[in-house]
Amino acid sequence: MSKKIGFTCAYTPVPLIEAAGFSPFRIFPESKAPDQAGHLLHDNLCPHVKKVLDRALEDDLPELEGMVFINSCDSMRRLADAWHEARPDDPIVLLDLPSGINSLSLDFLSKEYKRLAKILFKWNSEPFSIKKIKNEVAKWNLLAASVKKIEDTMSKDFFPGYASGLQQIINTAATDSTDKALLMAQNKIDPEKPVKDGQSPVFVFGNLLFDPKVYDLFEEWNVHVTASDFCTTSRFVTPVDTATDDNIFRALASSYMEQTPCARTMDTAKPGDIAQKIVQRAKESNARGVIGFTLKFCDPYLARIPMIRQALQKESIPFLMLEGDCTMGSMGQQQTRIEAFTEMLGV
Repeated sequence: MSKKIGFTCAYTPVPLIEAAGFSPFRIFPESKAPDQAGHLLHDNLCPHVKKVLDRALEDDLPELEGMVFINSCDSMRRLADAWHEARPDDPIVLLDLPSGINSLSLDFLSKEYKRLAKILFKWNSEPFSIKKIKNEVAKWNLLAASVKKIEDTMSKDFFPGYASGLQQIINTAATDSTDKALLMAQNKIDPEKPVKDGQSPVFVFGNLLFDPKVYDLFEEWNVHVTASDFCTTSRFVTPVDTATDDNIFRALASSYMEQTPCARTMDTAKPGDIAQKIVQRAKESNARGVIGFTLKFCDPYLARIPMIRQALQKESIPFLMLEGDCTMGSMGQQQTRIEAFTEMLGV
């Protein structure tokens, strides 16, 4: 599969893209393109969105057969609008994403996913096929299971290079193919390097942290990443529970909405659930501390941080909150704070 479909959000089901005969291409905010997004969008806007738009304006992208946008927040909605100006020849589909989690929300999202699938098959002049979709979902679930095994190993012992290797696998699934990522994951399950002592076990979460080199930096700063929850890590490789519903689109909607949620999504029956899930993930991964990374101007995450901090304090889990643009450059500026945090945690 060489024809690529671009996307920007973890709520985009890669199996639907591949079932229609395309390759996925998640557009990461990583580029040397000059800052131009301010010509189309406000300067005080999500740096993720601005950098992705910079790439579009600079034509720093492969040839794309179309773009999938998710109306996950106002900034992403504005990006979809600006894309028409930046790349007017790109076919675009915009999916609405419910902000709450309930039966009606899942019904709505399942219809949106079905609409997406039909559009993708039409773009490739392929007959719509539920069988192909189910086959790709089954393959995706194999990848998710392999990623889970790698994370389980990470939570028990520290292996140098293991976290960055996992990120390379996830990036391959996002920008190339599930097949290649699955092969990489199956070869990665058994660690090649010996366990190393002296690292502080930490659970990390936030918006996005996609560069494998960041995880190598963590190791230099005495951090053992026991698990992570970003829209570019385990949250992206979401297993689809096909046993819950015969309708594959309802199964997709349920699985994507009921994972550890993005901060813009809230279970209305349990409004503080995001904080409790972060506490649970930290405990399950044997972390001694938690580091959060949020993007500047990300109001949904910044609004959730107080409840997350309170939930971690209640469990006596040390917490470090960092804000930036989640790039290598901004990470380097956080080195002193991270090293001080790991010294406090001990090993």
